[in-house]
Amino acid sequence: MFVQMHMLQSMPPGNLNRDDTGQPKKCLFGGTTRGRISSQCLKRNIRLSPLFQEAFVGAVANRTKYLPRLVADALMSRIPAEEVEGVKTGIAGQFRKKLKSESDAEEDGDIGETSGADITPQLVFFPPPFAAKVADLVVDLKKRQPKAYAKLIGRKEKRSEDEDKEADKAIAKFKAEAFQAKESMSVDVGLFGRMTTSDLIVDVEAACQVAHAISTHESLIEGDYFTAMDDRQHEFIKLQTQSGGAAFLGSGDTVTFFNSAVYYKYLNVDTDALAKLLGAAGLVHARHAAAVLVQAAAFATPTGKQNSFAAHSVPELILVEVSKTKQPISYANAFLQAVQGQDLMRESAQALSNYCSSIAVAYAPPDIQRFLLTVGSAAGATFPLEATPVKTLRALADAVEKAAAPVGAV
Repeated sequence: MFVQMHMLQSMPPGNLNRDDTGQPKKCLFGGTTRGRISSQCLKRNIRLSPLFQEAFVGAVANRTKYLPRLVADALMSRIPAEEVEGVKTGIAGQFRKKLKSESDAEEDGDIGETSGADITPQLVFFPPPFAAKVADLVVDLKKRQPKAYAKLIGRKEKRSEDEDKEADKAIAKFKAEAFQAKESMSVDVGLFGRMTTSDLIVDVEAACQVAHAISTHESLIEGDYFTAMDDRQHEFIKLQTQSGGAAFLGSGDTVTFFNSAVYYKYLNVDTDALAKLLGAAGLVHARHAAAVLVQAAAFATPTGKQNSFAAHSVPELILVEVSKTKQPISYANAFLQAVQGQDLMRESAQALSNYCSSIAVAYAPPDIQRFLLTVGSAAGATFPLEATPVKTLRALADAVEKAAAPVGAV
């Protein structure tokens, strides 16, 4: 099944996702400047949200460069201490491609201070049990192919040409078993994909697509500077006229930029594709994925500058569409003409409804099911489309789970 999620969420003043200048990210859409929250920011906050982590406990990956060190930690009591360092550099070395030039190496992160000999050149997703699996294979390699093990950890010893070839074959088999096995798959890798420049790791085509969230209206960026008062100033300066007010007045790097906006969020997930990626063992997770995703996306909020702004809110409109027809359609063009008015949420909800209705007439598949949750100002908009109304996020998740179960799920 193919599930599409559309959300409208009003965010109070904040700097949730900033660019290299410290300002909230933005884009030009429909001839006006819009606030923007990047796709990677949204995906990370969904993946790390408590709801997502609890729903898929033990089946969520870590994104890290430190796999070689994690493998070494798992081997501490199983191999001599002097071999542990060799294992770390040996595992890391398997990720490093033979590069044509130093510039290629720099692009891949193979040289420089930030890329140590015992870490991988780039961030890679691995489920937590994966390091222990690789450690088991290292021990097995040492037991069955000691010369190959010696070559892996960089131990210098004499080997004939035939022995060297056998060692290479054993290491190649080790790599295939370790890094191209299903154990490197997890729910979040299946959902959001995995791409590397290493031939060692199997790339994964994401079953879920997440759009950059954009504001439905023109969004302005404002600046605020940091000030600090001296708590004991009144004891030493009796007259307010003698006081300069704030004891500290920030400028330059201490200026904080912020915006506020109603954001349109769009994401979709192919539950059948996810089930295929996860295999039989992960079918239960694939069944729950769409329901968990809609809840996690509703609650996941970027963490940028939250201690300063506490910009926490929830969507006032969530429209979920489920169909066997796997044709993604974003409704971002509902806001090609920037929304205006005093109640931007209500106007945005109405614009979304009007656009969705017109698109449905021309393009909607006949088997589509719609589920609609509205609260606050968004509830004031009229929805001519046939959509099953729900009153709670939990009820929405239950309806989506029932409608979007992948083929073969029970």
